[in-house]
Amino acid sequence: MKKISLLLLLVSSTAFSQSLLWKVSGNGLKQPSYLFGTYHILKDSYLNQKPKVKAAYEGAEGVVVETEIDSSAMLSMMMRSMMLDKSLNKLLAEPDYTLVADEFKRATGFDLGLFNQIKPIITATMLSMTYAQKQSDTLSTFTGLPIDLYFASDGRKRNKTIGTFETMEEQMSFLLDHDPVEKQAQQLVEMVKSKADMYDMGKSVTELYLKEDLQGMWKLSEKQGKSFGDMSYLVDERNHNWMKRLPGLMAARPTFVAVGALHLPGPNGLIELLKKEGYTVEPQ
Repeated sequence: MKKISLLLLLVSSTAFSQSLLWKVSGNGLKQPSYLFGTYHILKDSYLNQKPKVKAAYEGAEGVVVETEIDSSAMLSMMMRSMMLDKSLNKLLAEPDYTLVADEFKRATGFDLGLFNQIKPIITATMLSMTYAQKQSDTLSTFTGLPIDLYFASDGRKRNKTIGTFETMEEQMSFLLDHDPVEKQAQQLVEMVKSKADMYDMGKSVTELYLKEDLQGMWKLSEKQGKSFGDMSYLVDERNHNWMKRLPGLMAARPTFVAVGALHLPGPNGLIELLKKEGYTVEPQ
């Protein structure tokens, strides 16, 4: 009996960890909806090798993404990202600032002085995205729009109902305002000091995504949180907020939900949260 239980656990774990596309049915839904985990820096030609994803997307009447760029809110977002009464070169000791400035210039080509009054989380995000992009030649082979943007823009052309889980302001507030800028600055320094680990993690994230290994990505994010500071609030809190809207969206019409892949796995991931609500959620 123990061997059977272990086998079932292994089979379940393997199925869970090797799919980015999940079918959501039951709990009163007349037609299934789908969850798809995206990688925000990936381009849409990736979908040419994913016929199941394309079929699920094309068959849906609605598309939901995390957010869409709102040009009318750009000025407000720029102001929110700034530190009007503080500066990074004042928040950090001179040796730490020099360390970050040298690495930022080497990695991005930009002078850190241009970002002194930008909240450090923005600088850290730029640096981490640069690491991820430089660590995978595979990503550069894909062309087109960033994949999340593709689903929204192409869906609109196809006359699908387009929805978002949050406004740009709501999304940016999670990123910019959760931690004080002093803490953000110190986390930036720690990230640069541990850049070798950041490089490895950036490469690992890409490799795990292309293998569709959700479980591996979630475990890596847990490890990253222990090493570089807990940022689970960017996933867990938002998932619970999104669950207040997701059942109604799926009940209204068969919907294709495209969100960052890390929003799917884990105890607070959308897969488990939907199961707790009584839905059947199956890998495709």
